[in-house]
Amino acid sequence: MKRSSVARLVAPATLLAAIFSSVSLPWAQTPARPAPTASSAPLQAIVNEIVARFPRVSGEVIEVQGTTATLSIGKRDGVVPGLELSLFREGRELRHPKSGEILGKTEKTLGRVRVTEVAEAYAIATFEAGMDVAPGDVARISAAKQHVTVVPFVAGVRDNIVEAALSEIVEGLGRSGRLQVAMGDQVGVWATQQGITPEEFLEGKGVSDGARRFKFEQLLALHFKLVDRKPYVEARYFALPTATPVLTSATFVPPSVRSMAPRDRFSSGGDRQPVQPKQRSLLARLLGGELEAGSYSSGENSIPLKEVGRFAFPIVAMDVSVAPKDQIARVALTDGEKIWVYRVADRALEPEWTYDERFTTAGRIVSVQLADLDGDGVFEVIANRYHPDPQILLTSFILGVKDGKPVTLVKDAGQILWAVDAAGEGVKKTLWGQPFSNETFFKKGQATRLTLRGDRLVNDGAVRVPNTFRATGATMANIAGKGTRALAFVDEYQRFRIAVDAQDTWRSSSQVGGGSYLKLELLKPGTSSRVSRSEFINFEPVPVAVDLDGDGIEEIIIPQNHIEGHIGVVFRGPAGYRFQSLNSGFEGVITALGAIPGDNPPTLIAAVVRFNTFLKGAGETQIIMTTGE
Repeated sequence: MKRSSVARLVAPATLLAAIFSSVSLPWAQTPARPAPTASSAPLQAIVNEIVARFPRVSGEVIEVQGTTATLSIGKRDGVVPGLELSLFREGRELRHPKSGEILGKTEKTLGRVRVTEVAEAYAIATFEAGMDVAPGDVARISAAKQHVTVVPFVAGVRDNIVEAALSEIVEGLGRSGRLQVAMGDQVGVWATQQGITPEEFLEGKGVSDGARRFKFEQLLALHFKLVDRKPYVEARYFALPTATPVLTSATFVPPSVRSMAPRDRFSSGGDRQPVQPKQRSLLARLLGGELEAGSYSSGENSIPLKEVGRFAFPIVAMDVSVAPKDQIARVALTDGEKIWVYRVADRALEPEWTYDERFTTAGRIVSVQLADLDGDGVFEVIANRYHPDPQILLTSFILGVKDGKPVTLVKDAGQILWAVDAAGEGVKKTLWGQPFSNETFFKKGQATRLTLRGDRLVNDGAVRVPNTFRATGATMANIAGKGTRALAFVDEYQRFRIAVDAQDTWRSSSQVGGGSYLKLELLKPGTSSRVSRSEFINFEPVPVAVDLDGDGIEEIIIPQNHIEGHIGVVFRGPAGYRFQSLNSGFEGVITALGAIPGDNPPTLIAAVVRFNTFLKGAGETQIIMTTGE
């Protein structure tokens, strides 16, 4: 293979516009906010009421009458009506076997008591009938941080106002040192799916079911809405297992808070850091509206670009990953007939090998992925091929490398193959299969884990996926939180979804993917046995999960070609998942995106096609990368 027949490596393209420009979020450039002032007192009052429920307090049961107990702690200890304490009974002493030091006493958990009346030095509390409570038992609140789940509902209030108000509340709870806050986006999505309105949820409907499903004990539900055309927030605090709110509050969002904007850390909720003006993260620079067309190679606020390859035909799929063995990034490309693998070295593409079976196998290659399936640190290539002939249809396959040349490891796997980074190691090592259907293409809600053994794929059991999952336009990321792997994918309506396990947690209102450059024809029987009808399936571009702002939480980027040259960025803030559409400035369809993680900012790579026919069967492709400068 001569390089000139495949790609021409050239200098930076002088006609390119700056990547990912034209959007301005006012909160992307705001300096660190000060501690709450009197002007934000209404929101701070909500925080204070919640924090007051968690004093570091411990006392004994003095006497018991029926289901009422008198405790040896009162106002002077920070006890307030409605406070719940855990009740324990002390047992035998525990001593160190060598030193004889008393390490403590064994404890038996009895349940909870709720304070109803408070005097200066004592308090009256009630407990459930049947609990074995006796004088001398200990009632206390642990000195450890208490876990509180915050669930926001939003109706009509602008996102930046919600972000500012939520940040005020979340950061206030965190500053107390008593609470550890987690965002419960999935709880709100679940409630909506159950037909529970925000008003009903704040009254307690579905709270107990949600607590069992999502395993939370303390819940703060916030409903942001407009009252008299001004942003207003209602707060309800629940201490499970009781589904009746133990704290009820409401206030208008103060003007000072409405004018605030969250800071430069986008995906870690309240755990943000002040902006470093000379060290803007890539995400801030993408969303901050700092870039101008034509500034791709100059100025500290620009993102330098380089065209590293040009093809005289459309590239329909691409994947980028760093090989575990030699830590060199590879790029896999396909035009539907061939597969090329390149090394990325010194910001240039160096050809490694080419695969071509055009004259021996029918069909069009519609996806390529780099994955280390056998753990040897060298990539295999997973590909799906399709032909509309009912006698052929889907023929997926896997390629390996021997003596620097591609070899077929698995031929015609018979199902849609998709590789994922299930463990969060930065490399796709897990292979999934979704059964192909000649009626629906993707069999809904079905996926299996596959293992490569020799030249066979062995089923290792079912994978729990949502019913809307399609093994195309999908990736895994920790966008739901460190230690959690979420599945992000494009559904059949071209909406972007995020799911944890099989539970949907978020769905975009905007369309993603598209561009009509990769539609697969599915022939179905018509009204007559001699007539068939065509249905076209979108084989979507692959979302890219990459940490754009250096906080350890991945954002997700996906082409959004319904408006040519646009991309969508999904990130997570205090108000939950956010979707931002950006104009890349590229003149063409973005058929694929990839990323090389590592330094901040990471390197992004895009395949941009300028089609020159109406049916998008011919055109020219530029492979463009950010240079990280």
